[in-house]
Amino acid sequence: MTEKLTAREIIKNLGIEMYGEIFSIENEDIKNAYKKVYDVLIKNHFKKGKKGLLIVGGIGVGKSAMMKIMQRIFKDTNSRFRLVNAYELKDLSELYTIAQVKEMYGYDLKSDLYIDDIGFSVDVKRYGNTVNIITELLMERYDLFINSGFKTHLSSNLKTAITNDISNTPTLKTMYGARILDRMKEMCEVINFKGDISQR
Repeated sequence: MTEKLTAREIIKNLGIEMYGEIFSIENEDIKNAYKKVYDVLIKNHFKKGKKGLLIVGGIGVGKSAMMKIMQRIFKDTNSRFRLVNAYELKDLSELYTIAQVKEMYGYDLKSDLYIDDIGFSVDVKRYGNTVNIITELLMERYDLFINSGFKTHLSSNLKTAITNDISNTPTLKTMYGARILDRMKEMCEVINFKGDISQR
């Protein structure tokens, strides 16, 4: 019989597995972000139709590592989720049709899903048309959320919207448009992720 590990033990083991050292979080903002993400997943544990997560923050602050940890913690629960990186989706969309990629991660998946690192150009040429696989998949995941209650978690290095009208800095709004951003916010709770991760 396999012994059930605590969240603290899973985090410690994953730190060793991913970094070769014990994983520790010394920044208060990071601790609060972990707690908020964990609390949202616990709150939505048995509830269909509850929101997923949209985690936004700079490069290297630990968003991906955190969600890998959460995936391990919740793997045997109703809050379990599949994980795919946006770069993997781009590669898949070059090998398969858009419909086939959507079968893998869209409506046919019938599961909660985490898409890591959205917010870069993933346009694919199809029969003279330009298609963005993330946009296509998010629309399908939105329908899945509305109709069946399955959640989608997202993370991005980009801010959600323009904070300065004269800024040329890319945002999720400028990358995907206001309609997709509205869908993201409707199906996800936004968590701003700040600070640095440390190992010791």
